[in-house]
Parts: sequence; C-alpha cells; structure tokens
Amino acid sequence: MQRNRTFVLLVAGLVLAAALWGQVSNRIRALQEKLIAPCCWSESVAMHRSEVAAEMRAEIARMVNEGRSDREILDFYKAKYGTRILMEPEGGLRVWAYTIPIIASVLGLGLVVWLIRRMVRPQPENSESGAGAAT
Repeated sequence: MQRNRTFVLLVAGLVLAAALWGQVSNRIRALQEKLIAPCCWSESVAMHRSEVAAEMRAEIARMVNEGRSDREILDFYKAKYGTRILMEPEGGLRVWAYTIPIIASVLGLGLVVWLIRRMVRPQPENSESGAGAAT
C-alpha cells in the first residue's frame, strides 16, 4: 500500500515537473521570438543559427531560470542593443508599424481604381478635329 502511494506521488510529481518545464520552455521560446539576432538583424534569436544567437538563447534560459520577469529580460537587451533588438516596436510605434502599411495599401488601391476608371472612360469626340480631317 505504501509503495503504491509513493509511486502515485512520484508519477504526479513527474507530470507536474513536465508541465512546469513545458511552460518554462514555452516562455523561453516566446522571449527568443521577441528579439532579433544582433549579428545581422534579420531573424529572431529563436531561428537564427549564429554563435551570438546561441549565446543569447542560453542567456535567456539562464535569466528565466533565475526568476527574472519577461520585462526585465527585454529591458536588459534593450539597454544592451537599443530598441532595434525588438522584433516589434513597443507603445505608439507599434500602432504606427501596423497602421501605415494598411493606410498605404488603401491609398494605393484607390489610386489604381482611379487610374483604371480614367483610362476606361470614353474620350469625348472633338468636332473640330473630325471636320478638319474630312476636308
């Protein structure tokens, strides 16, 4: 009876540890996705295969395991590399980053529609040029 109870507690502990590790690894991955690899500024730290990105992945995991918050970790990298390190800008810049492409697309579409309508519109006949050509 004691063995069964110990076994159940051990299994429950392992399941809980696996669930907590899954949450921690998901958090680490999410933080890696929020940062750009500073060696070439083209990919997230999670995807980039440079030595710098590998060091950052290890550093992020260490900071998460130390109990630092996401904000502390992101602020650390912003202080080290500047705001360019973030995949998405924060605050008001984030709104502009999503709004400007939408506005530009709508204006571009409106321009294309206006040009097509102007090109398709029938041209008025000029009576003087028609009469001069017949003479």
